[in-house]
Amino acid sequence: MIAIALLLTLVVGAIAALHAYWGLGGLWPASDEATLARAVIGDGRSRMPPPSQCFAVAILLAVVAAWPWLVVTMPASRTVMVVLMIIVAVFFIRALASFSARWRSHFPAQPFATNDRRFYGPLCFTLSAGYAAMMGGMET
Repeated sequence: MIAIALLLTLVVGAIAALHAYWGLGGLWPASDEATLARAVIGDGRSRMPPPSQCFAVAILLAVVAAWPWLVVTMPASRTVMVVLMIIVAVFFIRALASFSARWRSHFPAQPFATNDRRFYGPLCFTLSAGYAAMMGGMET
């Protein structure tokens, strides 16, 4: 459980940090805002969301990154389990969306569309499985 918790925290924490970086105006992995928006949002816009939205996502992801440690320290908590189930479901649904025609029709811009199927969707499946594995270690 500790190894899974650590991996989930590192991966989701890095994604949270990346969103905070974008909120501060960072452009990596692109060289300009329009290219970054096409790479990470994919809906055809040429501007990134406002910093407040980037920071809101970063904070939410930071909470999700820390959640495995609540599972480790409070495995019998009903609230911890319910939130964990929600996290599993959100990542799973986001992963499924990556491969749906409807999702692709809303987010067709390249390179997002390709990266979504190659990287973002599979990563969400993996994160969903990791958080689900944390549920398996909970005492009820």
